Amino acid sequence: MRIWIFTGKQVIWWALVCLTLGIYVGTAYELWIPVFSGSPQRGVSGRVIVIDAGHGGIDPGAVSANGALEKGITLAIAKELERLLQRAAVFVVMVRRGDYDLADSSESHLLHRKRQDLIRRVAIAEEAKADLYISIHANYFPSPIWSGAQTFYYEGRIEDQQLAKDIQTELVKHLGPNHRLAKTGDYRVLRDTTMPAALVEVGFLSNPREAELLSQPSYQKRVASAIFSGILRYYGEALN
Repeated sequence: MRIWIFTGKQVIWWALVCLTLGIYVGTAYELWIPVFSGSPQRGVSGRVIVIDAGHGGIDPGAVSANGALEKGITLAIAKELERLLQRAAVFVVMVRRGDYDLADSSESHLLHRKRQDLIRRVAIAEEAKADLYISIHANYFPSPIWSGAQTFYYEGRIEDQQLAKDIQTELVKHLGPNHRLAKTGDYRVLRDTTMPAALVEVGFLSNPREAELLSQPSYQKRVASAIFSGILRYYGEALN
């Protein structure tokens, strides 16, 4: 058995070699490759993304025939989307995490309260210097025949339009046939935000079948996954 004796300089040299090899193997080994790949300039990792679950508190939003509330559905989808984004090393800012709005508790006038609530949602995104703003809602129409998720953006903003188109593409891919396209919308949360923003109507609570689906946790996860994939698409990434 041969015993090797190293000088001080050789020990330092050998330690540096081992460290370099360790870094290379650790980052190159297949099990350590991130699930997401794409352009480092447009990658999603490290971004700040605001997720706005629409409505809350005294404002239930749309209500389905079987009593499903928009505010609960949007919050469930928002929390699942947060989980997916955090796995991709995104800094997520949630506008709300419970059943409440953002208006002052002393404000009783409903229209004033709603306006204050929306202004504060935008302010959260601006203060966070967010890279993206995603607002989640559920649609409603007097006729029950309408269905399908749809994404909206503010007219004239190229990045917003691209974000909305990418999310819409993934909604159709994940949730099934849908002829709806990304469309312009004059909503305060789109108009007043300075970062790329999209408002996602995840389906119609006025449609019995879609209302039932949107009430199911498994379907809520599918919706969140679709929005997540749309965000990855926007940043030039794709799931392996």
